Amino acid sequence: MSSLVVHEVAGGGPYGVAVTEDGAVWATLVHGSAVLRVGGVAGGSTVSTVSRFPLGEGSQPSQVAAAGSDSVWVTDTTGDRLVLLGPAGELRSVAVPSVGSEPYGVVSLDDGSAWFTGMANDTLGRIGILGGVAEFAAGTDDGLVSMIAASGESLWFTANRAGVVGYVRGGDSAPVLHQLPTPDAGPVGITVADDGAAWFCEILAGAVGRIDRAGRITEFALPEPGSKPHAIVADHGAGAGAGAGAGAGCWFTLWGSNQLGHVTLTGEFSFVDLAPSGHSEPHGLAVAPSGAVWVAMESGALVEVIPG
Repeated sequence: MSSLVVHEVAGGGPYGVAVTEDGAVWATLVHGSAVLRVGGVAGGSTVSTVSRFPLGEGSQPSQVAAAGSDSVWVTDTTGDRLVLLGPAGELRSVAVPSVGSEPYGVVSLDDGSAWFTGMANDTLGRIGILGGVAEFAAGTDDGLVSMIAASGESLWFTANRAGVVGYVRGGDSAPVLHQLPTPDAGPVGITVADDGAAWFCEILAGAVGRIDRAGRITEFALPEPGSKPHAIVADHGAGAGAGAGAGAGCWFTLWGSNQLGHVTLTGEFSFVDLAPSGHSEPHGLAVAPSGAVWVAMESGALVEVIPG
C-alpha cells in the first residue's frame, strides 16, 4: 500500500511541481504570486529548507519545469513572461513576444533552450540559450494550447479546446496536428514515456491517451468518467506504480476524484486515494529519483506519495 507524507503549504494554491537534480522540489503558488522551493527532500535528506520566491503582485505562476541541476523555468501567465529561478531566487525574466498571449506550459530541452505555449494566441515559443525569444503558430484557432513535453529535439503539445495533440519534429518544423477520436476530449497534460510515445490526459472525456510518432492514437477510458485527469508524467523506471508489479508507465492526477493514478505502457490502471491527506484538487506532479511522486494539492499542500 502506498503511503502519504503531507507537507502543508499555507496560502497560495500549489499548482505545478518539478524536481531538480539537487533533490529540491519546486511548486508554483498560482494564487499566491510566488514559487516555493523545498530543498533536499527529494534527494532523501531528512533536513529540508523552504524558500518562497515572490514574483510580484498580480503575477500568476502556473507551470514549472526543471532547467538544470538546480534551476527551473516558470510561466507567469498573467505577466506574459517566463522566469528562470535558482536556489537563491530569480536569475532571469524573459518577456514573451506577444502581449496577452498567456504563457502556460513549459519544458526545458537538453540543449539549454526552453519551449512554452501561448494559451490565448495559439502559439509555441522558444527561449534560446542566449536569451532570444521566438514565437511560432501552433496551427490551431482558439485551441487553448496548453501543456508541452519534449523528446530530444522534438515536441508534443495539447490544444485543450481544439481536441488536438500536436507534434513538432526537430524544434523548428511546422506542427503536425492530430485530432483526437473522442469529440470534446479536452486534452491537457502530456508527457513522453519510455516507449517513445506521448501520453496525455483527456480531462473532459475521463480518459488517458497514447499517440506514437506515426500518429496512431489509443484512448484508455478511466473507471470514473468524471474523474477529470489533469497532469501526467512518465516515471522513467523510477517507480513500480501504485501497486506491486504495476510496471513502468506514467503517473497522472485526477482532479475530480482526488486520486493519483498510474497507467502502464499497456494501458493498465492503478490508483492511490489522496483523500486521507486532508486535501483536494490535485494538479501538477513530479517523480523524484527515489520513485516518490510529489503532487500539488491546490487546497494547500504538497503530498509526497511513496509507492508501495
